[in-house]
Amino acid sequence: MKVIICGAGEVGKTLAQHLLKENNDITIIDQSEENLREIKEHLDVNTYVGFGSQPAILDRAGAKNAEMLIAVTQSDEVNMIACEVANSQFNVPLKVARIRDQHYLDPNYESLFSKNQISVDLIISPEKEVAEAIRRRLVAPGAFEIIPFSDKKIVLLGIKIEKDCTQINKSLSKIQENFNGLKMNFLVIFRKEKMIMPNENEKIKIGDSVYIIADTNDLHKVMGFFGHQETKANSVIVVGGGNIGVSLAKRLEESKFGASTKLIELNKERAERISADLNDTLVINGSSLDPEILQEAKISETETIICVTNQDEVNILTSLLAKKQGCKKAISLANETTYRSILEPLGIDDVLSPQAITVSRILSFIRKGSIRQVYSLREGEGEVIEADAVETSSVVNKKISELKLPNGVKIGAIIKNDTDVYMPDSNLKINDGDRIVLFSLSKMIKKVENLLSVRFRFY
Repeated sequence: MKVIICGAGEVGKTLAQHLLKENNDITIIDQSEENLREIKEHLDVNTYVGFGSQPAILDRAGAKNAEMLIAVTQSDEVNMIACEVANSQFNVPLKVARIRDQHYLDPNYESLFSKNQISVDLIISPEKEVAEAIRRRLVAPGAFEIIPFSDKKIVLLGIKIEKDCTQINKSLSKIQENFNGLKMNFLVIFRKEKMIMPNENEKIKIGDSVYIIADTNDLHKVMGFFGHQETKANSVIVVGGGNIGVSLAKRLEESKFGASTKLIELNKERAERISADLNDTLVINGSSLDPEILQEAKISETETIICVTNQDEVNILTSLLAKKQGCKKAISLANETTYRSILEPLGIDDVLSPQAITVSRILSFIRKGSIRQVYSLREGEGEVIEADAVETSSVVNKKISELKLPNGVKIGAIIKNDTDVYMPDSNLKINDGDRIVLFSLSKMIKKVENLLSVRFRFY
């Protein structure tokens, strides 16, 4: 399968890594020779220097034979034009564009992206995706990750094991005895930089990041089971009046979240415009690194601060300053991948990666066949996959105990009749039409294909 990726940034590079694991033919276009040289050193891809919006460049990159174009450059306009040129000049079947400017996404102009105008099959708005990810975290404040699956019937929870968790140093088999009817299942554990596929003898340790599949109805009980009794925040400060900050503030207003919300924006003119657009959010003009501004925002009485400026350093320092002044929880945006591994020990509670969220959204869209949803974990080390059990699959008409799952693959939950949630049990039988949610190491994707009798190809 031939795929052209326009943009050699973190998103483009991560997508290439994923798609190469499935033996696809990848070509990357970027203006920067240096970016392409660095990618070429680590990945077996073809590269071309230039604009992905230029017909000649796309032609040289093999657009005539491409089945997909993914445009994730820093320019919305280049991304849109690249998709349109790929469609009109080369008949590329599937086009994906990352678009950040919310003016292009105004519902009044939704017909702009259609076959007869700008042909884009999937629009990715990182700002909207990140804002929604933050909103979900505010609903379940003890989780650093919360992703709905199977039409929101089950949820993937990322939970940090802290010192007040009563399950510390207990084996998973012992912990499961205490579930008391809770529908939840351990998928994978991250311990420092190590990823652990848990067995029944594995013990939970302080500092572990545990990924759990749970019935959505049991969400808050599961959080409490692991010592997270946090209630929904009553006071929130958003730092940064860019697309993410404003989108988040609007979502909180529209969802009737109920928290007292303030937004800090450095630029005076933008702060005034934002204030006019928002109804129930107090906008404060000033620097979040100024202690007086934080005091004006009543940081010591605030439960959660969310730092989403376009500068990682400002987000990090503001988070640390807020925690020092009494704010209970800090969520920080970090675009630079090298920062994310060091922020947790500093006391920042939750670090968001726009790249990881964007990559997961694109992967979920481009998977084909029985695949309903995909979510990438920890820079692509593993994927949580929701798929239909089809009649030709080797798992159908077999009990869980009879399955020969490859190492690195674990079933998280089974959904029957589109409504009934089951956690894996040795006697549970998988039938045609059931939905399976499983975790797979990225390197095991081919074996998952064979297991489910599907091919992770494209539309």
